[in-house]
Amino acid sequence: MPELDLPQIAESQALAYVTSNDADAKLESALCDEIASHDSTAGDVTLTDAEFRETWHHVIGGSPSGGFNFIVPEIKRPFMVTNASGETATVKTASGAAGQVLDGETRLFYCDGTDVIGLTDSTSGGGGGGTHAGALVKMSSNQSIADSTNTTLNWASESYDTDSYHDNATNNSRLTVPSGVSKVIISGQVRWDSNGTGTREILLEKSGSSSFDGRPFEHIDAQTNRTMQSFVSPVLAVTPGDYFEMVAWQDSGASRDIESHVATWFSIQAIE
Repeated sequence: MPELDLPQIAESQALAYVTSNDADAKLESALCDEIASHDSTAGDVTLTDAEFRETWHHVIGGSPSGGFNFIVPEIKRPFMVTNASGETATVKTASGAAGQVLDGETRLFYCDGTDVIGLTDSTSGGGGGGTHAGALVKMSSNQSIADSTNTTLNWASESYDTDSYHDNATNNSRLTVPSGVSKVIISGQVRWDSNGTGTREILLEKSGSSSFDGRPFEHIDAQTNRTMQSFVSPVLAVTPGDYFEMVAWQDSGASRDIESHVATWFSIQAIE
């Protein structure tokens, strides 16, 4: 039994009950034990084979300076992770696919020997009961929008990201569809700076194209005070690897800012 390394009774073995008892004890540990002291202060946490085989529930603490990896061996088994580190933990094998656990969340995973697969999405979302998957991203600073120029918006901060829909550093304009998702809803909102000249537009692009069924688009006259714009898409059919970006445009005659604010955000929610 190589996955959990349980001892096996040999044919005609004397005192076979001893081996059976040892196997029962290891199985109980694998299904019930907890390590409550994984410390992520120094960054990535890597489990030993023994820690992974013999423990069901892993609790991550510490005070990391940013997001980190929680790396498990390539051994087939289900397991559970609670993240109390204050940062996002990416649960993965050394080279396979991964899932994320936000601060304050508990998630159930399965390692298939290569990849880590999320079996639940979140226990912190209230009545959803583990059915929610998606991401909500925001700006870390104002973004300048040149006059009469389509400008793709960048999102350098995450409110949440359940399954690596977004990366704060690489292609951070994108919300990318992960494996296992076939339908999504995309929504977004922006707050422009104070200027009442010209018009303002926001639109959605899918994998670099503005030609797809259900594309949201909004065009309004600028307001004397701050102009607010938002959109919500219908349910959109997608395939893994598709990505969405929000594009802004204005014709005030000069550059204008979209402001980094709680009212400026971009979101993807998985439906199926």
